[in-house]
Amino acid sequence: MSALVPFFVFAAALVQGTIGFGFALTAMPVLALLMDVKDASALVALNAFILSAVMLAQNRRDVDFREATGLIGSAIVGIPFGVLLLARAPQQVVLLILGVTIAAFSIYALVKPAPPQLKNQRWRYVFGFVGGVLGGAYNTSGPPVVLYSAMRSWPPAKFVAVTQAFFTPTYLMIVVGHGLGGLWTREVLINFAWSVPGIVLATFVGKRIAARLPVAALAKAIYGLLFVLGVMIVATNLT
Repeated sequence: MSALVPFFVFAAALVQGTIGFGFALTAMPVLALLMDVKDASALVALNAFILSAVMLAQNRRDVDFREATGLIGSAIVGIPFGVLLLARAPQQVVLLILGVTIAAFSIYALVKPAPPQLKNQRWRYVFGFVGGVLGGAYNTSGPPVVLYSAMRSWPPAKFVAVTQAFFTPTYLMIVVGHGLGGLWTREVLINFAWSVPGIVLATFVGKRIAARLPVAALAKAIYGLLFVLGVMIVATNLT
C-alpha cells in the first residue's frame, strides 16, 4: 500500500465536503497514476459510498425525493454498462476516456456558460442514465447530475442534499457491481480500511471550510488542477 493513497483520498473527500461534490473527479486521476486503474476505480467507489452516506445524513432534511428517485432509477440502469466497460475495455482506452471526461468537465466548471433551463423533470432520466454509465466505469457520475442541477436552477441546500441522495445508492450499486466483477483486490480493501477515518473527518472539516472561505474561488482552483490532471492522463496514454 502506498502511504500517499489515504492522503489523496482525504484531500479529495475534503473537496466534496466543502463544495458538495467532486470526490471522484479529484481522486480518480491522481489514484490512476498511483495504481492500476481498476483498483483505483474500486477504491474510489468504496470511499465515495461512505462519504456520500455521511453527507446525506448531514443534509437529509433538504432532499427532494422526486428528483432523487428519478435520477437514481435511471442511473441503476446505466451502471452495469459502465462496469462492463471497465472490466472489458483496454486500460489505455479507459484512461483516455477518463482524462477527456475530467478535462472537459473542468473547462465547463471554470467557464460556466449559462446552460439552457430545463422545465421538464423527465430529463432527469437521461442525465441519471449517463451518470450511471460514467459512475460504473470511472466513478464520475457527478458531472451529468451537476449539469442537470444547474439547468434546473437548484438552490445550494437542495443541490447538496439531492446529489448526496443520488450518490449514496448509486455508489452502493457500483460497489456491488465491482465486487461481482472481481475488482475487490487485497490492495483495494487494505487501502479502503486506511482511508475511511480520513473520509469521515473530511465531511466535518469541509463544512467548516465552506462556512469560512469563498467556496467559488476555491472551486475554481480545484477545477484548474483537475484540468491539468485530466490533460496529463490523456497525454500519458497517447504516447
